[in-house]
Amino acid sequence: MAGETTAVTHIGINNQSDIHHSAGLTQVIVIVLMTLLLLTWLFFHADYVSEQEHIHYSQLLHDLRKAEANVDGEVLANRIALSRNYDALVVQIDKLTTISHQIINPPVFLSEKDSVKLIRQVNKVQLTVKAKIHLIDLFKRNNAILQNSLNYFHESSNTILDIKKNTSIIPLVESYVRHLMFFVQFPDQDSINDLQKTEQQLTFFSTQQNNQPVIKNLLQHGRIIQKYRLKVADQLREFLFLPSAIQQEELIRVYSQGHANALKVAEQYRMLLYMVAFLLTLYLAYTFIDLERTRRSLARAHREVSTRYQAQKQAEGLLKLHDTAFNSAHEGITLTDTDGNIITVNPAFTRITGYQQEEVIGRNPRVLKSGRHDIDFYRAMWRSILDTGNWRGEIWNKNKYGEIYPELLSITAVHDSNGDVSNYVAVFSDISLIKEQEQQLKKMAYYDALTKLPNRSLLTDRIIQAILQTQRSDVFMAICYLDLDGFKPVNDTYGHELGDSLLIEMSNRLQECLRGGDTVARIGGDEFVILLVGMDKIEEYELAMRRLMKAITQEFLIRGNSVMLTASIGVTLYPYDDCDAGTLLRHADQAMYQAKQKGKNCYHLFDPEKDTLARSQHERILRIENALKADELILYYQPKVNMRTGSVTGMEALIRWQHPERGLLSPIEFLPFIEEHELIVQVGNWVIETALTQLEDWHSSGLDFQVSVNIASLQLQQPDFVEGLKSAFARHPDFDAGRLELEVLETAALEDIVNVSRVIEECHELGVSFALDDFGTGYSSLTYLKRLPASTLKIDRSFVRDMLHDPGNLAIVHSILGLATAFQRHTIAEGAETQEHCRLLMQLGCQTVQGYIIAKPMPADKVLVWVKSWQADPSWKAYQKLYWSDADYPIFAAEVEHQSWITVLVHSVNENLPMTHKRVSDEYVCRFGQWYYGVGQQRYKLLSSFAQIEAPHRLAHKLAEKIEYYCQNGDFKSARELLPELLMQRDGILILLKQLSMDVALKLE
Repeated sequence: MAGETTAVTHIGINNQSDIHHSAGLTQVIVIVLMTLLLLTWLFFHADYVSEQEHIHYSQLLHDLRKAEANVDGEVLANRIALSRNYDALVVQIDKLTTISHQIINPPVFLSEKDSVKLIRQVNKVQLTVKAKIHLIDLFKRNNAILQNSLNYFHESSNTILDIKKNTSIIPLVESYVRHLMFFVQFPDQDSINDLQKTEQQLTFFSTQQNNQPVIKNLLQHGRIIQKYRLKVADQLREFLFLPSAIQQEELIRVYSQGHANALKVAEQYRMLLYMVAFLLTLYLAYTFIDLERTRRSLARAHREVSTRYQAQKQAEGLLKLHDTAFNSAHEGITLTDTDGNIITVNPAFTRITGYQQEEVIGRNPRVLKSGRHDIDFYRAMWRSILDTGNWRGEIWNKNKYGEIYPELLSITAVHDSNGDVSNYVAVFSDISLIKEQEQQLKKMAYYDALTKLPNRSLLTDRIIQAILQTQRSDVFMAICYLDLDGFKPVNDTYGHELGDSLLIEMSNRLQECLRGGDTVARIGGDEFVILLVGMDKIEEYELAMRRLMKAITQEFLIRGNSVMLTASIGVTLYPYDDCDAGTLLRHADQAMYQAKQKGKNCYHLFDPEKDTLARSQHERILRIENALKADELILYYQPKVNMRTGSVTGMEALIRWQHPERGLLSPIEFLPFIEEHELIVQVGNWVIETALTQLEDWHSSGLDFQVSVNIASLQLQQPDFVEGLKSAFARHPDFDAGRLELEVLETAALEDIVNVSRVIEECHELGVSFALDDFGTGYSSLTYLKRLPASTLKIDRSFVRDMLHDPGNLAIVHSILGLATAFQRHTIAEGAETQEHCRLLMQLGCQTVQGYIIAKPMPADKVLVWVKSWQADPSWKAYQKLYWSDADYPIFAAEVEHQSWITVLVHSVNENLPMTHKRVSDEYVCRFGQWYYGVGQQRYKLLSSFAQIEAPHRLAHKLAEKIEYYCQNGDFKSARELLPELLMQRDGILILLKQLSMDVALKLE
């Protein structure tokens, strides 16, 4: 019964324990879950602000400002006639309207208060945008009326001036036109008054004449211009004073403030998240620390018991081990008391010193003193023992038999439990054998075995010391690398024994030539290095070199044989060549090889600057070579077009470097570094091979035109150039050689005209044609041009680009075209950038052009698309069936000359500069005037277009005369007032010249 009661009691206790344990576990789970929920809630609120949404809305605000700025710019551009239509303006207005509607939806992370403020500001911006669009519509309407009236006004004024029936009205019309144009540019009250005054005079005068309708029409358009010019100015002023910029700044400020507020709330959640995580970490750390403390306490108790047991066993064995080590050690061991008296020694002590144990016990170790060390040595030894408790080093002692020997000695102080010195232990070993071996190794390591001269290792040490001495003493030093010329034949002829004797004798002579502080070293074979130190002047090394060269070239008598030698010496000077010892030796070695290349039996001084340039050039060449191997080089292609037929005649292959760091590089950025290096040949062969492969690909796609490849001078001069070309064709059996053209620079062709002519002829036999590139930049004579069988001359882009503004460049282009015609060569004009270039080139007789006006260089994969979409400019049709006589060239020259001198004159007046063009007032003296009143009168006096040029030409020069007069008297304001009329006359001259050129043109059969 009692047993049952006890059993029941235990069951009840166990059940209660399980209940409490289950309840505690439930609480832990609830706490963990609540903590996880809290952390999750804090995490999502801490990351509520979307960075992507912020960037998107910020970009919208930025695009809004940009769109409005573009709208303002387009309005101003239309106002000042930089833009002739409103298409771009309409596009920008649509973009502004779209963006203004997109910004009405604020980001969701903004608070309700910040969202309301933002929407309110957006509404203001939208109202301003609507107002601006309304003003733009008014501006477009009024500006269109203004521009149309200006155009009709110009036509009416030209009509009146051309009639010239009543010459008395011409000054009034000219004055009215000038005042109206001034009013259009500067619509102030003074210009209005002057214009109204002139208008009244013209109105009154016109009533008395028979051409009243024409004058009335002119005055009617003038009044419209006055009215709408003021309207446009008022609308533009109202447009520019809209508060859009301020509103947008406020919008950005409101959004930035709302974003900052959202970030601040998110930061608060992040801080709360951090605090919760921090407290949780502290709790976990406390739990783990408590567990670790308990584990360590148990481990400590276990270690203490184990340690006591092991210590007892180890103590017994240690005593036996010490006794065995003491008696069996190879090193001598001495134990003394604190006074230094010997207590005991081991058997090795007796073996090394010869003293038995009983002979030294009680005596001081000074009995072994050799007398080689002074009292300072022993004082330093005992100072180290007393300060640090030990000393270690080499010492010379004397054994029982009086023999002195070196030993490696270590002395250590032994302390008792109180920390006081109780004994000293000395351990030593005989190192006599080591010392002997050390001396032998030192001699082998630092000296040449044959000549007993210092070797490279010792030489390097001495150079390092010499550098330090030179830096302290402000002197110079020289490293001379000497190599014997012709030593190998002597060695082969007389044998190695005589050669060794010759090297020994040479080393003796070299040493006799030097001063006491200098060094001669042999660094291998027949190579010596001489170190000259302490030179006050650089010239001293030259004296030393002459002494050395004289000594070396004297006759050697070796074993009855007479031997003559010379030497090549390379010299580098420190600190001019400010490098370390190894680099100085290498530089001297380089200079020695240069001396050999100069013919031997001489010396050469190393030039650090040239070496730096050479290494830099080598690094560039190596990088380009790696680019070739890594397929970083690519070909771009630029089209060539026949303007008379409008067809694509070919492509020029242009190399580019797709640099992994610097992007796409043009050839001018890397080819000049390899022009004189053999790598240019490898690059050239790669270009030809790549171009041939591309031609085959295009041929399979239905494209058949010629591709020109640039050939470097060095590649063209290769003996196997033509054979290499044949091999390339053999690798492309489907390729037609006639579709390959090789371009060579004119300057390169003149370097070896005989060889170049031969290569061109051999290439012609293969079907390959040649072109002279950048023609006009060299100095080729007509004889050279005749001897060079190149079929095409490519006019350099610099002449073509500037011929519209520079009469000199135009004359060069004209001359080259004349040469090409005389020698029956085809021409291509490079650098055509505008349709004016194309028009003038066609009139000069050039049919084929290449330049940005056609297309920029493009990758091969874009050529097919470009060719299919290519269409000739419609303006070419007017000139395709016409040609001009060479005698008509002054007409084209006149266009460029008049643009040139009038542009210079306008610039001088606007900048208050002195006049640079001479005799602008005399229309008979200018080149065109001389032609006009001479050959021109004889050829074209019956043409109306020819006759019409005289009046505006004369008027332009008269205006220039007035402008020059005003400038000479400092009245630049009056001079500037005449500029619009001068420019108008210039434009009229240019129009008439173009008309004259069309009238005198001849039609092709």
